[in-house]
Amino acid sequence: MADRHKRDWEELAEADPLWAVLSADGLRGGGWELERFLATGEADVEAALAPSDGLGRPAARRRALDFGCGVGRLARPFAARFDEYVGVDVAEGMVARAGELHADLPNCTFVAAADLAQLPDASFDLVYSNLVLQHLPSRAAVERYLADFLRVVRPDGIVIFQLPASLELRQRLQPRRRLYRLLRALGLGGGLLQRLGLDPIRLLAIPEAETRAFLERHGGRVMLVTSEELKGISSRRYYVIAAPR
Repeated sequence: MADRHKRDWEELAEADPLWAVLSADGLRGGGWELERFLATGEADVEAALAPSDGLGRPAARRRALDFGCGVGRLARPFAARFDEYVGVDVAEGMVARAGELHADLPNCTFVAAADLAQLPDASFDLVYSNLVLQHLPSRAAVERYLADFLRVVRPDGIVIFQLPASLELRQRLQPRRRLYRLLRALGLGGGLLQRLGLDPIRLLAIPEAETRAFLERHGGRVMLVTSEELKGISSRRYYVIAAPR
């Protein structure tokens, strides 16, 4: 499953990386203009950090980790606010493009990795993830990353992540993904299927109460949860601190 997940995102990175990162209506198939795409990052980072500032976290802005960084849509706004930005993504194609787009930013590092094992404990002031965990292959995978987020964040830092709490039936069925998977198994290429309007992007949800319970069992304290309802997805953004070690 992990290998297939990586393959899917490598194919997305090759065929339509900007849309794969930010799947806006009407922009599939290369419809994103790069400057407009990158400009969306500033508003997103500002909106995510404003509640965090109200909580007094992180206490310092030294290092930020962006998990599922894609092509670095958020790299510039984070690099302007933190001494160092580290973007991690499973797809080498995404990371390579991110490095090209942001080669002029000396405080940015992009890493292709399937996990966070190489990152030291308590090494980031901010751990951030948006529109990423919902695409993982299983609940167990989500929980592994959440545990790692709590491991690598500093005691006076904060973890901010987005995760759907529930999906309407049409979002759970995901017919385009199911057809993509069937045709891919029959030997059709991923690039061709994407040009036909299909894709392998999955959606996953975990109820808020269960996410809270998992975080608390693993040493996290939920400081704030915000909600957003969009196109059959009931999403949550969690602001979490780690218990002192």
